[in-house]
Amino acid sequence: MEIAVYLDDDRNIIGVNNTNDIAAEKQASEKGWTLIQNSDPAFLITESYLWTVRESDNKLVHKSTGLTPDEETKASLSDLTKGQLNGQLMDEQFQQAVTVMTKQAIQDKLTAQMAVTELTKQVADLTVKLDKANGAESVPETPTDVTSTATTNGATVTAK
Repeated sequence: MEIAVYLDDDRNIIGVNNTNDIAAEKQASEKGWTLIQNSDPAFLITESYLWTVRESDNKLVHKSTGLTPDEETKASLSDLTKGQLNGQLMDEQFQQAVTVMTKQAIQDKLTAQMAVTELTKQVADLTVKLDKANGAESVPETPTDVTSTATTNGATVTAK
């Protein structure tokens, strides 16, 4: 449906002719009036203060956004889609961070087990030396095959 609107100097709608297409076309031929073809069904005369006419294409647009309701909907859907994609990227980054932290924790555990193994060997060696120094008759041998085993990423790591 065609309507004619009258705009003041600030592009506020201050008059509307929406009686019929012929009346709107005739009204638009007068100074200050603009013909709007295919007027937006969301446009209400009682809320005309929320609207203006875009100069580039003579479409009714909301003053707050400069967009038609259809354009606003498309922009909102686009923003939601971008937000969802950003959310998915954040999820992937989070998963990668957790994986890195888990691998580091496994490596730290392996390093700690290897340190305990080394300390155990040193304590056993010192015990043997202390027993020899104190003249103990049956001195145990220093262990040579002390092993520590840990699993990381499905692989078994053994330290001696």
